[in-house]
Amino acid sequence: MLKPSTRLPATTAPVPRALKRGPSTTLISNKAKRDDFCPRNLKKMHMTMDKLMAHSHLKYKGTLSMLDCNIFPGLGRDYLETEVNLFLLPQLENEGEDALTRGGPGSTPVFPAPWLPGHPSFSSLATKLRSQVLAMSRCQLSHTILTEKNWFHYAARIWDGVKKSSALSEYSRLLS
Repeated sequence: MLKPSTRLPATTAPVPRALKRGPSTTLISNKAKRDDFCPRNLKKMHMTMDKLMAHSHLKYKGTLSMLDCNIFPGLGRDYLETEVNLFLLPQLENEGEDALTRGGPGSTPVFPAPWLPGHPSFSSLATKLRSQVLAMSRCQLSHTILTEKNWFHYAARIWDGVKKSSALSEYSRLLS
């Protein structure tokens, strides 16, 4: 992607971590087991991921939360001191397994009580994950607003630089 040049790090003052530009990192654990949805294990996962990512310059906190989705209704926002952007997805249910619990395709359930997996279904969690990802704010990748006109200007400058480079003239000489 063509974007405006940024100032050299030596000429700029240090920017606080929270103000850095760049994408938010989201960690998705698929095929999560029933035990992974236990609040104690969830807390351990968040603490471990926070320790692993502590020295990283990636934005890995504060934009996505399983607690905001009401998956764990009894837990407050303060339960996880170090909440990273981690989302758990269980294994996708197979139609064959569902048919066994229902008594076959198209029939009524064998038992009146539904099967309780210990976590919400894959489809409901995927819907909640999708809504949270789409609700994230977009960060600017550069210090200026990149319009089509600005993009064309930067593309023309880069193409002029490529045309004037010795590498292009050497390459065209080798092709002839």
